[in-house]
Amino acid sequence: MTRTPQPAPTPPPARDAQAEELRAATHGPAAPDPLPHHLALVCSQFARLAARRSDVGVGSVSWRVVATIERLGPLRLSEIAERERVSRPTATTVIKRLEEEGLVRRESDPTDSRSSLVSTTEAGSAQLAAWRAQLAEGVGSLLQTLPSEDLETLSRASEILGGLLESHDR
Repeated sequence: MTRTPQPAPTPPPARDAQAEELRAATHGPAAPDPLPHHLALVCSQFARLAARRSDVGVGSVSWRVVATIERLGPLRLSEIAERERVSRPTATTVIKRLEEEGLVRRESDPTDSRSSLVSTTEAGSAQLAAWRAQLAEGVGSLLQTLPSEDLETLSRASEILGGLLESHDR
């Protein structure tokens, strides 16, 4: 007589899975993933640290605005305010100062005569390059002490974040 092999019995769920099911049933869903909050907070704090360590000579709003306009092309004041998370009067003040410094210019919006578009000037692009060099120097001194594995991890993370910005911040 030939015996047909019987399937192995299904093991009981792991204690951790059982505990999670019980906790979810009695206390609601699990806490949200802490990564998004932590990543946003650390990126913001790191940007501030980089600005403090790099004597760019202007507030971070100024160089961020010039960088945004350089990256995205001509923008309306309302778009600048929205992207930089500042009020429209603050954006107007920043743009006026940058315009006086010759870093940006306003031109009539061809699609809306009531609006103007703000773009960078050649001097603005050159100044942005200088600010970026100063930022790189300030951040570079922080990175010098890290082991090569950490530098590789940060390089990959910056590529991932850059890709997210490229695909979601247009």
